[in-house]
Amino acid sequence: MLPRHELDVPDPAPLPFAIGSFDWFGPMARAGFPHRHSFHEIVYVTSGSGAHVVDLHAHRLRPPQLFAVAPGQVHHWQDVRGLDGWVVVFTDDALLQHPGDRRALAALAGSAGPRPRAGDAAELAALLAVMAHEYTERPAGFDTVLAALLHVLVVRMLRLLPPARLAPSVSSASSADPARSAPSPLEAGVAERFGRLLTFETGIAPTVRAYAARLGVSTSHLTEAVKASTGEPPGRLIRRAQALEARRLLAGTGLSVAQVAHAVGFADPAYFCRFFRREVGVSPGRFRDQHRH
Repeated sequence: MLPRHELDVPDPAPLPFAIGSFDWFGPMARAGFPHRHSFHEIVYVTSGSGAHVVDLHAHRLRPPQLFAVAPGQVHHWQDVRGLDGWVVVFTDDALLQHPGDRRALAALAGSAGPRPRAGDAAELAALLAVMAHEYTERPAGFDTVLAALLHVLVVRMLRLLPPARLAPSVSSASSADPARSAPSPLEAGVAERFGRLLTFETGIAPTVRAYAARLGVSTSHLTEAVKASTGEPPGRLIRRAQALEARRLLAGTGLSVAQVAHAVGFADPAYFCRFFRREVGVSPGRFRDQHRH
């Protein structure tokens, strides 16, 4: 399976948060093998060449450049030289004061790495320097300051995305589809928990019924909550998550097709192959051949 890294910050650390340079974090900050995190990562690349590969998409480095990697996403650095900049890592607990930032980070994690203009680049560098000072010096109230500055960083990153890329992921459901009312807080909560299960949990049967049972709600309530929050039925999101994880495993591990099929919830490898071809457009074997390095 793909390596999964947990957030490990120095003691004492009242916030599940850390910031530093690539050198401060050590060799893993420049890891050249596919891996995933249980936490969020924001990277501000100020110099270097090569590529940042996120979920099989290679983004050529053009510093200054920002990247956000969501929990569960698979990424690595490819053929990098002179890579330098800031790395910020944190869990969802650091977003409690601004829960809407989770959706913003999901939009950023799907972007190609926005590039700030000269004035924005200087301001971002200054903001990160202040965050690093608060984190290392830890003056009174530094944890609340860091939470506020993290929110500012996310908002500043969002401003770099084109409106067309921003709207579907960050706007409310009613903004994306005027005919659909915004989800209630209860529906939004169920949809968020469903999304976390898709990202982190393994061993759940890939059915709406199984996910509803894990969440302690009816299948109809889960369907309504997810459709209200995302505009899509949960079954479609489950299939999309299965196909994405299969692509990650085929490209990043040596597991056989049958083992990949089992890992993403298919008892029958032949049925998995039909599913994969329908969802991705090529067979699992062909896909692996196309993504071998």
